[in-house]
Amino acid sequence: MIKAVVVTTVVRCLALLCLWHSLVATASHDVVHLTKAPQGNALGTQGNSTVEISALYKASQDDIQTHPKNIEQIASADTAWQKLESQHLPIAEGGNWYKVVINNPSQAFATSFVTLGNDIVFSSFNVFSEAHGQQIHQESTTLLATNHWLTELTLAPNEYRTLYIQLRSSSELYRPISVESGQQFTAKQGSLQYRNAFAVGAVVAIAIMSLLLGITVRDKALAWLSVYFFLRAGLLSVLVGGHLYYLFPNHDELRGIELLALVGLSTLAFIWFTVYLFQLTKLMPIVVKFAKFASLLLIAISLVSFYLPLSAIVLSTNIVFIAMLVALFTLGLYLHQRKQRLALLFSVIMAVQFLFGLIISLGLFFDISPFSARESLLVVSFLFNVILVVFLICRMYYYQMQDKQLAQKQALANAMTSKQAHEKLIALQEENQEELEQRVQERTLELNIALTELEEANRELEQKNTIDELTGLYNRRFYDQRMLAEYRRSKRNLTPLSLVVIDLDYFKRVNDKYGHLAGDQCLSWLAQHIKQSLKRSTDIGCRYGGEEFCLILPDTDQAGAISLAEELRKAVQSFDFVYHEQHISLTVSCGIATYTQQEHIEPAHIFCAADKALYQAKHNGRNQIKTQEISPDLLIQEHSHD
Repeated sequence: MIKAVVVTTVVRCLALLCLWHSLVATASHDVVHLTKAPQGNALGTQGNSTVEISALYKASQDDIQTHPKNIEQIASADTAWQKLESQHLPIAEGGNWYKVVINNPSQAFATSFVTLGNDIVFSSFNVFSEAHGQQIHQESTTLLATNHWLTELTLAPNEYRTLYIQLRSSSELYRPISVESGQQFTAKQGSLQYRNAFAVGAVVAIAIMSLLLGITVRDKALAWLSVYFFLRAGLLSVLVGGHLYYLFPNHDELRGIELLALVGLSTLAFIWFTVYLFQLTKLMPIVVKFAKFASLLLIAISLVSFYLPLSAIVLSTNIVFIAMLVALFTLGLYLHQRKQRLALLFSVIMAVQFLFGLIISLGLFFDISPFSARESLLVVSFLFNVILVVFLICRMYYYQMQDKQLAQKQALANAMTSKQAHEKLIALQEENQEELEQRVQERTLELNIALTELEEANRELEQKNTIDELTGLYNRRFYDQRMLAEYRRSKRNLTPLSLVVIDLDYFKRVNDKYGHLAGDQCLSWLAQHIKQSLKRSTDIGCRYGGEEFCLILPDTDQAGAISLAEELRKAVQSFDFVYHEQHISLTVSCGIATYTQQEHIEPAHIFCAADKALYQAKHNGRNQIKTQEISPDLLIQEHSHD
């Protein structure tokens, strides 16, 4: 599936690259129109005539810095000129003056193109021309899409021409100057535009492929890689001429304005590509925190870069570039020590990128012939970086495919082992089927016995959890459950439900006079009388708390509840309670409430009404029975009273 997606994506990207190639061919064709035909003359065509540089000089930098001069002063005999042996101009920071002597050795008029390898650090480029017997005048200059400054000249047969070039730069560097015929210039510029556009288009095509592949397989590493490639394509375009200053040459403040932003944002994208490539979110969370901090810093630098001077932009760009390479190279070595695959290759890519940067810097700041072709080195550096990173991704998928194949082999081996074990188990089961069945029956019987014992134990435990240990009656927990159940049954069957709340009179006096053990014995005696008074199995006696008891009487109206409560009251009053040869006189007070399907009544209302009746019995002298009608407002009154 992944192979099909990759092939389809590559084909589409190649189609885009072909389209880009056709656009480049059109752009290259447009270069031809720069070689305008000169004025007619009797000596015939001049496009193929050769114009040569006879001598090349540079004005003394100390003289220029100490006494700035205009073109008339520069052209005078007082200017100290230093002859240059190479056509790579040594450019100092600030103002620079050069004198170039060119000649046309042919017998025909010759149109020549003077080009200077440009850099974004150039803030001005002016060319003044002095022919024999003529006054010095300024020539027009053009900034080409290939990042070169251009001046077009037409020389008569055997004519010598002196050019004075004024150049202002933001830093020290070496840049080449050349004089070419129209045909040479057209061929060279077309080749440069083709090369630059092909390089940028190739990076864009790879970026699109990475984006589509990342979306297809839902890989964040590929998504960030596509962002990195897009930004690198923009950076390469800026470095070889496709920048804002080319579009708006009258706005000097645009020189290099996008350089630091593109470097910073591409660095940010590559950092997050590294994080997801090596899955550092799980492996090294501290690196992820550093990546977040670095991202915020790079975004801030990118925003601030639009307000920095060009020298600060160039310096910051180099610092960000070197810091990224060093940090990622160190991270790659550390991951390699931790046996992370691809880490060593990743470090090699960072080292190669650093090496290319060093070579380009040597060619830029020193007159070293092998490293002087800066634009070509830039293109090779960017394309080689893309190739190495793509190779890294290919290795990643290769390892993933290997892991998948290994996992499939292991799964197949495990399946075979499991199958063999299953076959042995089946054979063993067939051999010992009877024995196994007998053992199963025995174990089943033992399990049933254990389950029966467990059920009995659970019933006993449940019963203990619902029985009050002192009185043997049901406890408060059982009361709440049973009262709710009987309430629902009464409401469903339209039958009366009575609740009797019983309280021992002057129980505190008994505790104070005879002791708490005597009080506990009195509660136990009362519980025995309650059990004896309950005639039906559906009637429930519960200890509600302290010396308070409740009788739940299903299917019992108020008269029946009063009769049962009165019988209990008389039995307690007439019984002679003896504790350690001491006679204790006990009485009880009862409160009764009967539920007959009144509206808006809940179990709490029933208990509150019975408790209210008990309070009235206590208040009226104790040892008596009182009833109370159930009202939904009664509970509110009691709660507000509490």
